[in-house]
Amino acid sequence: MPPADEGAPSPYALPFVVALTGHRDLHPDDVPVVAAQLFEAIELIAAALPHSPIHFLSALADGADQLFAEQVLKLQRQCALAAPQARRRIELIVPLPMPFDYYCVEQAGGAAARQRDPLRFEADRQAFAARFLRYSAGAGQVFEIPKAPPAGVLAAPRTPAQAAYAQLTRYLGIHAQLLIAVWDGQGETARHPRRPGGTLDLVQTLLHGVERSGHPRSSNRFAAPAHGTVLHVYSRRAQESSAGLPSAQAAGGFRLAHGEQAGAIGHWDAPQPGWPGVRAPGAGQFLRSPVRACERWAAHRAWRALVARVEHRLGRRCAPRALAVLYQVHADGREIDTLNLLHQRALAGHDAAAYADSLRAAGHGYLASLALPGVAALPAGIGLGLGPLLRAFCAVDVLAERSKRYWSYRWRLLASAAVLAASSSSLRLLSPAHGDLIESMAFAAGACGAVAIYLWVVLSRQRNAYLDYRALAEGLRFQMYWLCAGEPALVTDHYVQKYSGDIGWVRHALDACLVVHPVSGLPARRVVQGWIADQLAYLNGNGNRRRRRRHTRSVAIGNDLLLSGLLCAAAALTLVLTSGRSYASLLALLLSGMKLATGVGAAWLSLNNKMGHGETLAQADQLRGLYGRARLALEQIEAGEGSTAEKERHARDLLFALGKAVLEENAGWLAAHQQRRLSWHGK
Repeated sequence: MPPADEGAPSPYALPFVVALTGHRDLHPDDVPVVAAQLFEAIELIAAALPHSPIHFLSALADGADQLFAEQVLKLQRQCALAAPQARRRIELIVPLPMPFDYYCVEQAGGAAARQRDPLRFEADRQAFAARFLRYSAGAGQVFEIPKAPPAGVLAAPRTPAQAAYAQLTRYLGIHAQLLIAVWDGQGETARHPRRPGGTLDLVQTLLHGVERSGHPRSSNRFAAPAHGTVLHVYSRRAQESSAGLPSAQAAGGFRLAHGEQAGAIGHWDAPQPGWPGVRAPGAGQFLRSPVRACERWAAHRAWRALVARVEHRLGRRCAPRALAVLYQVHADGREIDTLNLLHQRALAGHDAAAYADSLRAAGHGYLASLALPGVAALPAGIGLGLGPLLRAFCAVDVLAERSKRYWSYRWRLLASAAVLAASSSSLRLLSPAHGDLIESMAFAAGACGAVAIYLWVVLSRQRNAYLDYRALAEGLRFQMYWLCAGEPALVTDHYVQKYSGDIGWVRHALDACLVVHPVSGLPARRVVQGWIADQLAYLNGNGNRRRRRRHTRSVAIGNDLLLSGLLCAAAALTLVLTSGRSYASLLALLLSGMKLATGVGAAWLSLNNKMGHGETLAQADQLRGLYGRARLALEQIEAGEGSTAEKERHARDLLFALGKAVLEENAGWLAAHQQRRLSWHGK
């Protein structure tokens, strides 16, 4: 059953995506055990991310796919019984590699089976269609995946059906954050070859790495492949190729595989490594680095709380392998779950009405840039496919601004505490009798306050969230423009590839959001025209002018404070040289002003530097020129000769090139801000 605090998922929430691949001919004796293990696995996945919708991808082929779909729908029904409002948190998504009728033919054996025995083939085709429709009736979406080159698939497809399955392999490998493989664990052999789009092909592709952009002229041709995580649920096949293998009951449960562990099942039965954040820090760590030890202690407490909640929900203690799955899913989806939690809190907070208005304004602002002459609303195909992306963009865009304000306020408090500690030596001059006491109290209050504020920010898990959320929002914005114009490229093939360690979750979140119904293209010329006009209006608007004035004023204030400190120092020196100690009170006041003005000025300029206002304004100037040149290029396309189809092709090329150029600019902005992440450098 779902936990008591589990509510209805917001339509603005970002999903966590799990895909399934497996044998079509499972051994009958293994099916009950495999079904139980699949249900346990998806229960753990759902429990690890209580605030996020979980999308389970399955093409509903015979065997493992349909067995998996049965367990997903079973969990969905249990959620509906315990909490009807939480039913849609568990959703089955069915991406088809080919049109449904053709898919039924292939699942029944294809043209070869039809030639051998037409009557049996027709019976098998109709039986599969009936099974498919029974499971797909409970699915949230059923759609054919968009056509794309099967990059990263090592086995070369030889038939149209193999090419379609190879595309499905790439699609699942890219968009799923976790792959469940119902597989006998055998590698490629002479009697069991690797077939394009098969289970072995997908598992090895994911573990060895999916080549995201394999075009010979691509600048990302030599980028590191994207590796994934495989949850292996062991099952034999009902063929001689699995003869001699142990049963699913004897295999001992599911296992996790990472990296290039693409060997046999015995190679996966290794102890899990030490997990960061699970073990509590020792006394030595508190002595060496108390602040970082507190961070790790908080992570340990959060992990133990998660385990306790899951065990209470399931009514049993988690075995080591279950804990490994729980931690892996929690680690992979933690940032997404935190974002969804912040969104839920904002919807239920004291300013819920203002937050909802901001969401609507963000959506209307984007749709306004897509307005077509004579069209009152978006076409149905656009609205169906764009809706999930647009809602996710609205939530992330608004939360990015809120997180930036949160970060700014906390940084000001942190800087104020640091200034108080730094100026403690000057405060002792305020009272000759109690100077030592005043200095000690001021330093203790400032230092303890700075550490407490830092830990407050860190433990809230919003330390640098605005950087991540802004990167995610911009990626969603560009992806929507590309999709609306019919451009099939993925933003993640060209964006934030250098930050897999710090914000790698952003790329996974972008890929997860793209598991949507294909979007029908709008006229590319209109899309790029609306995009350019919208961005130029923003870059030339009052908001940027106000930010420039604020930045100029802020730098002037910081410099004036530093200059005031220097003037106080010069005045104190002059007073000492001319009058000695005759004016002790005035001298104390000048020395205090010197240290306070210098400390506050340095903190003020540091805050301005941390916020990166100067780099942001410089980027705005660069983007203004970039969009201006793109507008001239679009005008040349409109004024040039050629058919409407040729102009559309040129406009689509312009849209793609413009998107890549702006993504590079945003990556540069992100790189500059990454150097200013709020972090603790001392002990």
